[in-house]
Amino acid sequence: MWGICFDSKALEDGLFQTVVQYKIDNNKALVILPKAGYEMDIEGVRELPPPRFVYGEQVSPCNHPEMTGVIVEIHWHFNRNCCFYTISINGKRKSKRYFDEDLISV
Repeated sequence: MWGICFDSKALEDGLFQTVVQYKIDNNKALVILPKAGYEMDIEGVRELPPPRFVYGEQVSPCNHPEMTGVIVEIHWHFNRNCCFYTISINGKRKSKRYFDEDLISV
């Protein structure tokens, strides 16, 4: 399952308002991605449809197909009701936010 983390305790772990993959076990949400092993109350996560791209997936910006990057962060854009991504190219994190239509899978 995929969802957005609203657990304020997750702020220090960098998961607050991040899109996470999780599974439910004993009324707890166990985060699988991006940081395995984090556990929170079920109320701390809002279910979302799966993102088009996932953590660790290799992608290229549509306007620069010669560049290859890796998805390092997935967040939720509340006004547009969709995911946006942060990528890393050659170990350097790009500051630009990429949306589904901005990236292609490699």
